[in-house]
Amino acid sequence: MYVILGGAHNGKRKYAEKLIEQLPAKELIVCEGHLAKLENINENERYIISNFEQMILPLLHEPEEKAAQQIFEQIIQIAERAELFCICTDTSRGVVPLEKDTRQLRDTCGRLYQKLCNEAHTVIRVWYGIPQILKGDSHGQN
Repeated sequence: MYVILGGAHNGKRKYAEKLIEQLPAKELIVCEGHLAKLENINENERYIISNFEQMILPLLHEPEEKAAQQIFEQIIQIAERAELFCICTDTSRGVVPLEKDTRQLRDTCGRLYQKLCNEAHTVIRVWYGIPQILKGDSHGQN
């Protein structure tokens, strides 16, 4: 699993697409704000999953750790069946929101991203279009 993270509009998707072009061809499936159904996933596919905030919103009534763990477990099941790129928007560097729900959304994303980065074989931060490899390498090797 690849995790590509950075601020909004910092070139994460462009970098992911450039990286994917260098890999052997597979069918590319993009999931924005939702996860693919497990029964439809196979090893000949490559997934880009992004907009995790939309996945978390319906779970705001749950404790942060429980909501993050629930989404994380589903993502791991996808990663076990297909090649996976997670594009994560880092919201931790801004002002802490005053509204409880917005703050909980931000914090739950942070908890989920910690889990994803820990599990990923490759973690790349893209800031202003410049990639920085934090874990592994751009070819998925540890």
